[in-house]
Amino acid sequence: MQLRVRLFANLREVFGSDEMVLDLDGDILAGQLIDHIKSTYPALASSLTNVMVARNQTIIAPSEKLAETDEIALIPPVGGGETPNHKEGSLRLSEDPLSVDEAYRYLEDINHGGTVIFVGTVREWTRGRQTSHLSYEAYVSMAELQMKQIQSEVENDHPGVTTIQWHRIGRLEPKDIAVICGASSPHRNAAFEAARTLIERLKKEVTIWKKEVYVDGNSVWQANEQPSEHDSTK
Repeated sequence: MQLRVRLFANLREVFGSDEMVLDLDGDILAGQLIDHIKSTYPALASSLTNVMVARNQTIIAPSEKLAETDEIALIPPVGGGETPNHKEGSLRLSEDPLSVDEAYRYLEDINHGGTVIFVGTVREWTRGRQTSHLSYEAYVSMAELQMKQIQSEVENDHPGVTTIQWHRIGRLEPKDIAVICGASSPHRNAAFEAARTLIERLKKEVTIWKKEVYVDGNSVWQANEQPSEHDSTK
């Protein structure tokens, strides 16, 4: 059996390609795949901590069997042109700059009394180190599905709310807007709660990775497991 495995972020850099092809003697489980790659490519072993396996753009359990026809990807811990949207304009992954004014115009509704917009920008100093720029990378097709799922669940929890999730990809300089999450609702409490849920879930669940590049030439891929006061975007 032959498996094609997609690679992202630090795994792509270490391996030197965005895909590896594995020739296997027989069936393999998702959990066994990681061990097989470690033994086949020892240089990748230290980068595979907490990496998950996605099959056909869905994270699967280690006990799930993989097939030659599956789209397989290794998903490192997640860090953040437009994509097809659940509601036109409400979801966006783009290399183009994001606009707060445009976000407000999208959310504005004569029947809504509260609009809350969170804006995450690139900060120059990160844990005492000066940031040159950030580089964001996404597994776009999987990220689209994850953002749609978050949107559906948040809007189901808060009937009548309108939401947006916009995220930049590519190179961002200090002060650039990296992410905008927002919600408008007839009532302000729902708008606040929905906007907070959107940004926290987007940062923790969606397959977007962030590489911090410092002025001293060093760089690091950052996992976005929990918001932090030391994060380079706020």
